[in-house]
This record gives sequence, structure tokens and C-alpha cells, in this order.
Amino acid sequence: MVQQALVLEEKDRLSLREIDLPDTLGPEDVRIAIHTVGVCGSDVHYYTHGKIGPFVVREPMVLGHEAAGTVSEVGRDVTSLAVGDRVCMEPGIPNMRSRAAKLGVYNVDPSVRFWATPPVHGCLTPSVVHPAAFTYKLPDHVSFAEGAMVEPFAIGMQAAARAKIKPGDIA
Repeated sequence: MVQQALVLEEKDRLSLREIDLPDTLGPEDVRIAIHTVGVCGSDVHYYTHGKIGPFVVREPMVLGHEAAGTVSEVGRDVTSLAVGDRVCMEPGIPNMRSRAAKLGVYNVDPSVRFWATPPVHGCLTPSVVHPAAFTYKLPDHVSFAEGAMVEPFAIGMQAAARAKIKPGDIA
């Protein structure tokens, strides 16, 4: 489907333009009308350097992976979400059959497909299709902007937990 998106054409060159993006709604997917997207350090790094480690921008790529929006369509097997639900999304989709996923640490699955990491397009578009299993309802008191920050907040919390930081520690 052709959509307007923020596209990193190459290092140091962005454009807001139409681009053909995958749009097939599978039975376990939801379509989300994007409301808010955060700009991550990785988005800036891809813009300024054209790569992060082995992930190199070799062709135009839509940026953005920290997002929140509203469910606009659900796949036939989705029961946990409904049209109109306000949601945020986990931007990394693992291979659920991988060893890491089976151990409950899907975030370290070497085959994880992560939004806005070459060759996967990001979510700075009007809508995206995403697995319902990695899409989470937002409570009414949480804004879209706060919802878009759930992913970086979760990373910070995980880092603090792994470092065994606790209230009163000096940093």
C-alpha cells in the first residue's frame, strides 16, 4: 500500500513522501492508525551515520519505532484487541520458535525483526500492520505520547534491574 512516510533516503537525507509499504493484515495482526511516534537516538544515528553496526541503510527506509495509536482493524483470530483500542507496540518481532523466545528472552533473538532497522521499515507512517501479540492496550489515563515512550522506558527499567540499581543508590 502506498502511504506518506518519513523516509531516510540515504545518510543525511530525509524526505516526506509516498512509499509502497507492506500492508497485508494477517489473521493474528492488527492495523493501527499511528498517532504519536518518538524520535529515537537510533533514528538520528541512521540519519547521521547511515548505519549502526552491521545494519546499513542500503535503500530508502521509513524511520520510527517508538509509537502509539488506535486499532483500526483486527485480524480474524484476534480476540485481545478491538477496533478503537488505544495501543502501543513492541517494535521487535522475534521468531517465536527461536531458543531465545522459548526461554522468555525474545529481545535477544538474533533473528528479531525490529522496526526502522534495515531492511525493516519503521512506523513514521499514517498506519501500520503489527502482530496483536506485540500490541498492548493503553489505559485511559495514559496519553499517546506516554504510550510511545513505553518502549524506551521499558529498556531503561530492564537496564536498571540488570544493574541491580535501587532507590538510594548514588549514580
